[in-house]
This record gives sequence, structure tokens and C-alpha cells, in this order.
Amino acid sequence: MNSSFDIRSSDSNNTEDSSLLIEISSQGISFMVINADNHCTSLSVYHFEAGTTYDKVASYLKDIAAGQPLLQQPFKKVSFVYAFAVSVLIPHQFMDATINKSMLELMYGDTTEGIVRSDFINRHNLHNVYSVPKQVDWVIANLFFQAKNYHLYSLLAEKSKPDGNHLYCIFSTTQITVQLLKEGVLQVMQSFEYKESIDAVYHLLNICERFEVNVNETVVYLNGMIDANSVLYHQLYKYFPHLIFGSLPVTFTYSEEIKKLPAHYFSHLFELATCV
Repeated sequence: MNSSFDIRSSDSNNTEDSSLLIEISSQGISFMVINADNHCTSLSVYHFEAGTTYDKVASYLKDIAAGQPLLQQPFKKVSFVYAFAVSVLIPHQFMDATINKSMLELMYGDTTEGIVRSDFINRHNLHNVYSVPKQVDWVIANLFFQAKNYHLYSLLAEKSKPDGNHLYCIFSTTQITVQLLKEGVLQVMQSFEYKESIDAVYHLLNICERFEVNVNETVVYLNGMIDANSVLYHQLYKYFPHLIFGSLPVTFTYSEEIKKLPAHYFSHLFELATCV
């Protein structure tokens, strides 16, 4: 586990009127604190090595909670965002809670035990059925019992986008999460692992082909761990002429330490914070 960013303001310990948001996945853990004035007082990002198991994710979460005094403070609101890839979107008319677990196993296999949950995505009249690793769920229930839980896909799908075709991407060092909207209609949300830059490009091209979206007429939003001078960016630009780096929402204010860093590193985290 590597601590990539740890940014604190001088008033970061005054948390009783603040909100804590934690995103957790097999790729890492991020958390940030927003105070009553909508100012970000703390932002921390940890990345995991490739192949991290759910047991290790749960162990890392316990270690971070024990080693970060900030996380032991009282908060007005605590939100957990699960970003695990085991998820399926179901149109409302086909939703049947009695077969949710079977559908996930059909899509992903019966490889691990998990807690099956679902969210309703009002904007698109869809249900997001997903699985949370039981080890992680246990840690959250015991250490952050007051938290409200969400799934990454459910929150991102509620965000409005302009008309047209849009590929919204979140990059970690080993995974890309993709949301495709075709003329405003949600087509797919899925996460893919990749080793080489060309693998990530292939996944995006494959999605566009499967859903008959013209890459020349599609805006691709880049969030997370990708740089403008990277091989990944230049590979993407060969095929997608409309690349836009994510920006920080004007809803919040930010410390100078955050402003000095590329905004797209954290853009999706702050977009999530506008939804919870």
C-alpha cells in the first residue's frame, strides 16, 4: 500500500460539522473531509499493488482507520462509496430482487462471497445490483457504523451530461472505469483491468463499437491517474480526438496544495461528494 497524497489544512481536526467521504476499491482507498463552508480540509489517497485481495483491502482499511487520527473524530455525515467492479445494471421492468445474486454469479462467477445490494438510478430508471466483499463490509459496519453506503456507478449515473455521446473514464494504475452515454441514454458502466496503455484504449474502442458510437463524435472525460505527457494519453489521442481532463466542481473551495496538483486526479471524488 502506498500513500500517494495526504493534504491537510490547519483546521482539519474540527470535524463535528464536517462530512467525510471514503471511496474504497481493490485499487485503493481515498478519503476527504468537507467542512460546513464547503471547503475541503483534508484529502488522502492510497494506492494498492496489483492483485490485492479483498482480505488485504479490509486489512488496509483497518490499518488506515487506526493510523489516521482524523478518521477517529466525530463527523456530521459519513459516506462510503464502493467502487468494486462486480455490478450489473437492470432496467426497472426486469428487476427481481430474488435473483440478484444469481445474475451477479452468471456475469462474474461464484468466486467469492459478498453482500448483494442494489440502488435505484432514478435518472435512467435502472437498478444497479452489486456485490460488496463481506470482509470489507464487516470492517465498515464495525468502524464506521454511522456511514451511509453507495456504489460508484449509482452516483455517477445520476450526474447529468450535455446532449451527445460521452465516455466518462476514471483511471487507476491498473483499472479503468467507464460510463458511456449515447445521446443522453446510459449504455454501460463497467470496470476493466489493464496492464499496458493499449489495453485501456482497446476497451474504450470496443465499447464504442459494441454500442455503435462514432469515436469522432464522442467526448472522452479523463479522471484519475493519467497525465497529459503519458503514453496512455498519447495512445488515446490517436483514436479519440475529443479528450477533456476532469475539473474540480465549483461547489467546493480548495486549499492551495490541492490547486497545485492536476485537477483531474481528484475530480471524480469531488463529483461524488456533490451527490451524497
